Amino acid sequence: MASKIKSKPPKQSEMTPDLPSDDLQLLSENNPPENNPGPSKKSLHGRRKRYMHSVSKTIYNIEQKINHFLKLQHEQRQEIYQEHSHQFLNLVVMWNIDADEVKKHGENLFNILDQQQELFHQFQVIHKQKIEEFKELCNRHLKNLQAIKSCRRKAIIEESRKQMDLLERKLTKETVKLQEEKAGVRSSLLSLLFS
Repeated sequence: MASKIKSKPPKQSEMTPDLPSDDLQLLSENNPPENNPGPSKKSLHGRRKRYMHSVSKTIYNIEQKINHFLKLQHEQRQEIYQEHSHQFLNLVVMWNIDADEVKKHGENLFNILDQQQELFHQFQVIHKQKIEEFKELCNRHLKNLQAIKSCRRKAIIEESRKQMDLLERKLTKETVKLQEEKAGVRSSLLSLLFS
């Protein structure tokens, strides 16, 4: 922080007011006062005093203005510093709050991901079990189909055999009947021949 500058009183000129200036000395050397109708030593001294007073006052006013300007600059710097410090502290607080929120969200997301991985693992286990059950059901169904096919074959073969037996019996009966009729016709023919 800048230290406050204290105003100093204006420095007095190191020239002694009683001594004449170099211009006056040159003037007095070249022109003696008796022959010179120009300004007297008193009026020159008065002018010099007024000039010195005006210069001192001007320097004092400039110093006052500089001091006032520096004071204003210092106050403005202090205000800017305090405002920026306040804003920076607010930013740090907001940053910390946001960081905590992000951390909490990260933990929540990690927990959700962990739960989803666990659920996915359980789903995979259940899915494998269901596939195994489905395979077993398919195998059973195929066995049942094969059993049905073999049963049908057996039934068809059995039915065919029955039908064949029936046909065979019928044919046998018909053959016996025909032979009996043939024998009857023969006997009747023989009886006709011998009668």
